[in-house]
Amino acid sequence: MTSRPLTIITTHLNPDYDAVGSMVAARRLYPDALLVFPGGSEKNLRHFFIQSLIHLLNPTKFKDLDLNQVGRLVVVDTRQPERIGDLKAVLDNPGLEIHLYDHHPDAPGDLEGQVEVVETVGATVTIMTGLLSELGLELLPEEATMMAVGLYEDTGSFTFNSTTKRDYLAGAELLARGADLAVVAQLVVRELNTDQLALLNTLIDSAETRQTRGLSLVIATAETERHIDDVAVLAHKMMEIMGLSNLFILVGMDNKVQLVIRSRLGTVNAALVARGFGGGGHPSAAAASIKNMSLAQAKRRLDEILFDALGSFYRAKNLMVFPPIAIGGWQTLAEARDLLIKLSINVLLVLDKEEKVIGFISEHNVSKALHHGLLDYPISAFMNSEFTVVGPEADFPEIKKIIVDRKQRVLPVVEDGRAVGVITRTDLLQALAEAGGELEGQGHQARAEASRRNLAGLLRERTAPPILFILERLGQAAEQSEANLYAVGGCVRDLIMRKPSHDIDLSYDGDINDLVSRAVQDHQITRVIRHPRFKTASLTTADGYTIDISTTRREYYERPGALPVVQTGSLRMDLSRRDFTINSLAVSLNPPSFGELIDFFRGYQDIKDGYIRVLHNLSFVEDSTRAFRAVRFEARLGFKISKMTASLLDGAVKNNFLTSIDRRRLLHELKLILSEDDPGPAIRRLGEFGLLPYVHPKIVLGPDCQRLLNEVRRVRDWLALTFPACLPQAWMVYLMAITDLLRPVDLAEMAQSLTIKKSEALMLTIERPAADELLMRYKKSFALPPSRIYDLLAPFSLPTILFIMAKAENRELAQAGVAYLTSYRQVKPELNGRDLMVLGVPEGPGVKKALDGLRRARLDGQVKTKAEEAEMVKLSVTDAAS
Repeated sequence: MTSRPLTIITTHLNPDYDAVGSMVAARRLYPDALLVFPGGSEKNLRHFFIQSLIHLLNPTKFKDLDLNQVGRLVVVDTRQPERIGDLKAVLDNPGLEIHLYDHHPDAPGDLEGQVEVVETVGATVTIMTGLLSELGLELLPEEATMMAVGLYEDTGSFTFNSTTKRDYLAGAELLARGADLAVVAQLVVRELNTDQLALLNTLIDSAETRQTRGLSLVIATAETERHIDDVAVLAHKMMEIMGLSNLFILVGMDNKVQLVIRSRLGTVNAALVARGFGGGGHPSAAAASIKNMSLAQAKRRLDEILFDALGSFYRAKNLMVFPPIAIGGWQTLAEARDLLIKLSINVLLVLDKEEKVIGFISEHNVSKALHHGLLDYPISAFMNSEFTVVGPEADFPEIKKIIVDRKQRVLPVVEDGRAVGVITRTDLLQALAEAGGELEGQGHQARAEASRRNLAGLLRERTAPPILFILERLGQAAEQSEANLYAVGGCVRDLIMRKPSHDIDLSYDGDINDLVSRAVQDHQITRVIRHPRFKTASLTTADGYTIDISTTRREYYERPGALPVVQTGSLRMDLSRRDFTINSLAVSLNPPSFGELIDFFRGYQDIKDGYIRVLHNLSFVEDSTRAFRAVRFEARLGFKISKMTASLLDGAVKNNFLTSIDRRRLLHELKLILSEDDPGPAIRRLGEFGLLPYVHPKIVLGPDCQRLLNEVRRVRDWLALTFPACLPQAWMVYLMAITDLLRPVDLAEMAQSLTIKKSEALMLTIERPAADELLMRYKKSFALPPSRIYDLLAPFSLPTILFIMAKAENRELAQAGVAYLTSYRQVKPELNGRDLMVLGVPEGPGVKKALDGLRRARLDGQVKTKAEEAEMVKLSVTDAAS
């Protein structure tokens, strides 16, 4: 008789409590199954089970198992075949049924099963708890306790970034089923024994800190002849004691090397690194058992894996500026000069008519040739034709050798015979500066250490879940298209400063139409606006967020103050066109580098130091509105315009470089400044820099204007509390305040010059002068009934009434404005025009006059009910008839 096929439940080598707790739960799902630890791993757990819960497991020893009889393999907390040790042999059994339960991310080589329950949660125990609840299966208190231990350990007591809402719910469920938290605390937070303390001290003493691409990596090593349990616990202790973000522990013992990796917020993908040793885990916590390697060999291999994971940025394809700026060899030196000046660059590639690179020519060589009157000579006669090229995969040492050792000032990057980018000496120096001078080795020995940080944890923490989901989806789409997608500009600045940002700007170096088409398929995108001419698109989400996507590009200005001419370019060129360093940051959204901060211009440091700094010396000349923007950011962020930037701004004003400023864009910037919570400091800075005359030459910020601005602030704060929906109109009140001394003709001239829309222009040119007359008339006394107050203020718009309240020297007038806005303007008769005609009021102007009379009577308390209104109308009709 053929024996019945066996069902076995197993997990990964060196099982943690999550693995063991999941095996306990799986026993409830498969009551006839055998529990089998791979490779005799149960020895590492013997102490725990002897003292508390050994009767729950009763595991089958591997040596007692007939592998040929296994017909169903249930694997929990892993899907990697290498991690189930010698049990991997059963995978060759004919007709084997595989059931998988795991919470780890997909990885190459994962097992495939007939049953797969793989979910993104903090612990596999969470998945198992949900299944037991759905099926209505019972748990003993001891089983619930074992599962709770695994849940608490794998979520760091619900503090790890991978923890989800479902993990909390699973904890509550296990507690309800009798989990003993005292036992959980005893097992999860354990006191170290003497051997563990000695090993911990050795690891701390050996710790090496490396600054790699802005990430602080600590590598600690030790060897011991005795077996020491719970190296993972020592990793947690080291993280706490030393305040670490990324820790790699290598411990040589038992003829193996134990690797434990911890990464706070997943800034380094721990699972990816462990996978290089045949291990696995989560992005924030992983481990591997390394055989056939000495401790020194394992450490060297770790260096190689870290370089592959973090250091590949320093290849030609990532350092180059693209597309390359080139000129034909047959073109003249005069044309080369014009192109160099227009694009503000120092060197041009030279191409033949088949677009092959035949040389390069520098600004210096062009200038010398022109000095000798050679404007009409072909470039090919004076170019440098001796040069070396590299492919996109060229590494840093090769690039450095050509540019530094061979003194080739520009290095073409060529693919399939055509130039796809260039690397200049400036690019090389930038990379060296970012790397802190560490990029000196060869191949895997080079350490790509740059001033780069990973903001993945911060991005996930600060971004609204629906937006994060969309950004991740777009990043995946970009990766599939072999292109790169970045969050750029102000949203990155706000992320670093932990400020909310509702508008998100993305830059994409691929086909933007393809990316947008993929985005439209997402149900969370409710509106898409495409601008093919400008290669941009705008997405609106169901939650009201706006995502603007543009192609990475470069810009140049045909003349000062003109709108920029836009061309496709590299990310570096795209960021170099930004107004200030704090807005020149990018964060990668592609999955392999998700959250990586890209900072070519020290923007991160300027954010930390609190400086507003332009990217180049002609910034205010090319775009004059940046002067107003610098002041706005300084006030809004509480930063300081850097000394050099302030000097450049002063020079631009004194040399009249701002006279060609686009008036529409000036109005836009002015509105943004005046719409801030407190525009006062920015307005004063505009005055200090001499920028207010560009709004109108007669604007003067005297003591009276300063006092008026303070009063406007008080009125604006009252508006924010009372009518917050009206805040967008507050900017006009500030504009009225700073133009308080201007005559009506000046106001009309300013409104026309700034192209202020008609309704707002009327506030300035008609309502403002009328408001000044009202203020003069009631400068001392304002004892008027409510109906009279209504008649005086009803013709004015909200901004003008607020201006009257701020400027009024008579506080009774200011209080009248409050009463009008909060009460009087809502008063109206209960009777309508049809009612009045029924009561005998003739159709025509008399109806409006009667309604106005009823409103006045209501305001002054002469009538209070509909009946009293009707009686009043009847008397009026009777009097008119007699």
